[in-house]
Amino acid sequence: MHLQIPALLADSTVLQRDRPLTVTGRGTPGAPVTLGLGGEAWTGTAAADGTWTVTLGPLAASAEPRTLTVTCGADTLHRRDVVVGDVWLMAGQSNMELWLSRTRHAFPDALTVTDPLLRQVAVPQVARVAGPLDPLDATGVAWTSLSPATAPDFSAVGYFFARALRERYNVPVGIIATGVGGTPIDAWLPRTELERLGVDLTAADRCADPAVVAAQEAAEQAVTQAYLDALDAADAGLAEGWAAPSHDDTAWEHAPLTDPVEGSGATWFRTTLDVPAAERGKAAAIFLGTATDKDEVYVDGVRVGVTHYAYPPRNYDITLPDAEHVTLAVRLLAFQGAGRWTPFKNRFVATDTRTWDLTGPWRRRTGTVAADAPATTFARNLPGGLYNGMIAPLAGTGLAGICWYQGESNTAQPDTYADHLTALVTSWRALLGDDLPVLVQQLAHWDPSAGTATDPDLLARWETLRDAQRHVLTLPRTGLAAGYDVGEFNDLHPQDKRTVGERLARLAQRLAYGERPAPNMHEMYNA
Repeated sequence: MHLQIPALLADSTVLQRDRPLTVTGRGTPGAPVTLGLGGEAWTGTAAADGTWTVTLGPLAASAEPRTLTVTCGADTLHRRDVVVGDVWLMAGQSNMELWLSRTRHAFPDALTVTDPLLRQVAVPQVARVAGPLDPLDATGVAWTSLSPATAPDFSAVGYFFARALRERYNVPVGIIATGVGGTPIDAWLPRTELERLGVDLTAADRCADPAVVAAQEAAEQAVTQAYLDALDAADAGLAEGWAAPSHDDTAWEHAPLTDPVEGSGATWFRTTLDVPAAERGKAAAIFLGTATDKDEVYVDGVRVGVTHYAYPPRNYDITLPDAEHVTLAVRLLAFQGAGRWTPFKNRFVATDTRTWDLTGPWRRRTGTVAADAPATTFARNLPGGLYNGMIAPLAGTGLAGICWYQGESNTAQPDTYADHLTALVTSWRALLGDDLPVLVQQLAHWDPSAGTATDPDLLARWETLRDAQRHVLTLPRTGLAAGYDVGEFNDLHPQDKRTVGERLARLAQRLAYGERPAPNMHEMYNA
């Protein structure tokens, strides 16, 4: 039997300081086990089935890169570049997952930083409804240190949170990134809690066999690809070259880019930029805001950017052609009965010396009308799947605390959220550490009508969920960071992740580090 240790104990790992660390493994039955780090050693013996447990530490904080050596019988593993500091679990859905690359225009300096002691490990997004994944069976885990090359893939909230802790405490900080976009809270709960809460597990039980899930996903992908291929084949804009500057669009409708598109299908938009000689051939960027659902952007007939789903901002780097008049064409695809460019977004083309406003009228024409796209099953959203596949494998990991930013996918039924959030906190503490502080980020403000209408019921449900998030403060060692004021009314993914991360860090000062920061209206806590 070959030697195994938890996947999270990889090269460049950060170990939690100042508390005993329990390491489990598997090796030769009956063989002696030794873990060595920095001249210290801890020992144990493998059981008859090969499993073993050894407790390290407590370890003092150390920025010195060292090698963790694990020996069981004749087998030895080495984990290099190991440091000791504070490890935080960053969990939730898309606003926790959102990468620094998505905030690069709001915080460009964050992408230029090098800090070998600020590290992230992104847990593979595995949904496993059949049961918890053993930490020894997890794969695909790699720690990365912050640098301009790795920063784009860091969680933006996690980065700003960890940066604040690094600046204040000057110890290594590791963040475990487990955010998964679009996921409801029940995906993050263990089965025992789901059953206690009365959650319907019928769909999850049908997907207990990974082969069934894989076959269903493959079949759905094939149907979806056939739908997209048929839509492309029917699009007159592709067939007739509507993106080309030579195409005659004088008969097209004139309309603002943000006018809604009725029905599914493809709609084309065109406008012309007048480019002074001094700007021709220069590097530029196109900023188009967000859209529903997919877009393709062309400059003088050449496709320069594509985004396949609704939420990311459409920002594309280009080189301006060496021409006095440049044609900008946009193909918008709607898949679920309606599409649009989100109103009230800044839209422009810019070089380092000139800006072209894109908010004026465009020319518009329908390329094709289509049926709605076929429905897709997201197995990762099934109850218990992400707890089993992403949280359960962290058992035994030493942590300083947990940050949780989730709830957007539960706003349709906000009345049950408080009980489910309580279940998450208690069950995660049972797995990861009973005394861990849990810091919850409240939902940011968002108006799904994008300011063009009012849906009082939907907005009220969002407010009800925010109130449910406050219920977490009935539990000890919990904190809640206000988020209403850091939202963008027309964007589900607001850019200001710095304020979010720094507010969570101030809560950590009190609940994890024993400080007493000055009272702040943006942070609430139960110590």
